[in-house]
Amino acid sequence: MENNLINFWLNRKRIIVICCDIFLIAFSYYFSFMIRFEMNIPSNFFSIMLATFPLVIAIRMASFWYFGLYRGMWRFASMDDLLSIIKAISVSSILIILCLYLINQFLGYPRSIFFIDWLMLIVLIGGSRFSIRYFKEIRLSNDRDGKRVLVVGAGEAGETILREMIRNEHLGYNPIGLIDDDPSKIGSKIHGIKVLGDKTKIPAMVNRHGIDEIIISIPSARGSQIKSIIEQCVKTKASFKTLPSLSEIINDQVSVNQIRDLDVEDILGREPVKINFDSIKEGICGKSVLVTGAGGSIGQELCRQIANLNPEKLLLFEHGENSLFYIDKELKETFPILRSIPLLADVTNKEQTRQILRQFRPDIIFHAAAHKHVPLIEMNPTEGIRNNVLGTKNIADAAIESKVDKFVFISTDKAVSPVNFMGVSKKIAEQYISGISQNNSVKFLSVRFGNVIGSTGSSFRIFREQINNGKPITITDPRATRYFMTVSEAVQLVLQAANFGKGSEIFILDMGKPINIYELAKSMIFLSGKEPGKDVEIVFTGLRLGEKLSEELFDDSCEKLVPTDHKKIYSVRQENACDFTVLFENIDELENMVSRLDETQIVNKICEMVPDFRRNELQRMLS
Repeated sequence: MENNLINFWLNRKRIIVICCDIFLIAFSYYFSFMIRFEMNIPSNFFSIMLATFPLVIAIRMASFWYFGLYRGMWRFASMDDLLSIIKAISVSSILIILCLYLINQFLGYPRSIFFIDWLMLIVLIGGSRFSIRYFKEIRLSNDRDGKRVLVVGAGEAGETILREMIRNEHLGYNPIGLIDDDPSKIGSKIHGIKVLGDKTKIPAMVNRHGIDEIIISIPSARGSQIKSIIEQCVKTKASFKTLPSLSEIINDQVSVNQIRDLDVEDILGREPVKINFDSIKEGICGKSVLVTGAGGSIGQELCRQIANLNPEKLLLFEHGENSLFYIDKELKETFPILRSIPLLADVTNKEQTRQILRQFRPDIIFHAAAHKHVPLIEMNPTEGIRNNVLGTKNIADAAIESKVDKFVFISTDKAVSPVNFMGVSKKIAEQYISGISQNNSVKFLSVRFGNVIGSTGSSFRIFREQINNGKPITITDPRATRYFMTVSEAVQLVLQAANFGKGSEIFILDMGKPINIYELAKSMIFLSGKEPGKDVEIVFTGLRLGEKLSEELFDDSCEKLVPTDHKKIYSVRQENACDFTVLFENIDELENMVSRLDETQIVNKICEMVPDFRRNELQRMLS
């Protein structure tokens, strides 16, 4: 019964539109004659007009129906609808001319009538459609309830978001005004919404119009631009959100559904990473891929992106039960066709690692399993060496035995001129990977990068927790800087490097400029709607054991950067070759020391293997 009523109402509205169109067709045809004959139609032409009325109306209506003019909802009329109107009127005009010619009415018929009628009918039909949309939007804007919104950015993204808010009442947005720094736009209107001023007017406009939420709709904005807008937003009591950056937007389409909270990544404003997706997919599609540390921050993102490349199967190698459970669950829900196999295993267990690789025979291994927290490894160096050095040795040796095609070791900038046990463990692991890649069929390569935004235990997460809990933000040193990269772009570049790596290379990723941790903390406080020093205190605690003031991506005393085919990826050329025979012997000795838990000998052996290690540490302590 309810459906019948809906169909009746829709049909009734369609009948009204059809009747209006018939009237407009007749009016346009009649008035075209009036214009042509200066408001005085001769009797013979008046007779022709009356005689051809039924033909003109019939052809026009048939054409309108054919081109779908009665299938759309005119309150949502768009440029595509206008194009359909022009096509329908143009085709029907041509058909009318042909019919008049065939019935011998064309001779003596004023030719200009066709052009006048064509143009006038486009204006009348198009105008009637778009007036429905205009008055509908005016009524909605006047009657609209919901969150009172100020949109920052009167460009294409701002226009799209504004149009969607106005059309879809159920979204719960009531756009009140626009903000834009372009002086030529101030005072103009988009969809009836006025551009009220530049970003400095945000606090005044929020107070004057009772704004509930500010939406920053400038996907192309740099971090500095976003930061200056946020500084104005913080002066108000309104919440503020943003659209994704250009690198996050899919198919160049923006939508209200993409509006999200601002994050520190928006302020960093890094240039979007561009990768050759087709070549990466070609290297992964149909292959068996194993990821160690699959439950960690890097490992999880590797699994997500690899799963999207249609591997034959994805092996999730992880020793943490909970983290393995959650990444396996996520992949099975997101990629139901994917054959993902959770493997609760530990790379430090040599026999277990060999058995898994013999059983599943992966084509590619991404080794992301590692202990990474510097202060913890400083206090537990034996465990750091066991996991980061011997675990890497175990999985790499098993890869050779199982004839893996490619092995990618995830390294870190802390391996460069290391001053802590975490860094030196990754440096020795890097050296081992370089050593066994000599004269070996497996393509071994390492990828070195810095801190990952939002990873477990990162300064981002710690700062956010401190802000949310109303605690002071603790910073080691106001001069401290670090390289940062989002986990998504880091993994994209790892996959790209893995794709064109031929073996025996160490790649480093272009991390951009190092970021001052103190400035980062202040930006995060602004993002929370608070002011540094006023709402959130910042406390300096001094560098922790094993920390540097700044990190390096390569050692310019013994390493040279070589450009690759990707502008954000460099290959590292080692100037001083390592004696790999001695290295392998030393690692075997380390393995015996770890089995005996002889920490004193382990530390002494590490200092022997990496002579600069203790000197770097002493220089850090004296600086």
